[in-house]
Amino acid sequence: MAKTKRGSTELADVNRELQKVVNGGELLIGAKETVKALKRKEAKLVIYASNCPEELRDKFKDADSGEAEEVIYYKYPANSLELGLACGKPYSIASLCITDAGESELLRLRTYNVSHEVQIEGINVNR
Repeated sequence: MAKTKRGSTELADVNRELQKVVNGGELLIGAKETVKALKRKEAKLVIYASNCPEELRDKFKDADSGEAEEVIYYKYPANSLELGLACGKPYSIASLCITDAGESELLRLRTYNVSHEVQIEGINVNR
């Protein structure tokens, strides 16, 4: 049996959960829609492609006022064309945001791509 890499397993998990959101949850596709949802404080999770321009990511951070519940930002481990295909669309998607995950556990998958720095007795530890 062939060994799978952590990245490909993560991508498969994210794609499966993303399909659940497409079929039973609510998501907004595109940078403009993502920024609008962040300003309205509706976004729970923002997913952006690995080749998403830095300017767009900065717009997301600027639109997120931080007053409401914390928004999770997830860097999709593939490019925008792959993100589009994962959503069942025949075009590239630089970013999307999820306002309702439905039956998906996508909000729990965020921990794969987020590192937390913890300080234990003066020692920095990444977990």
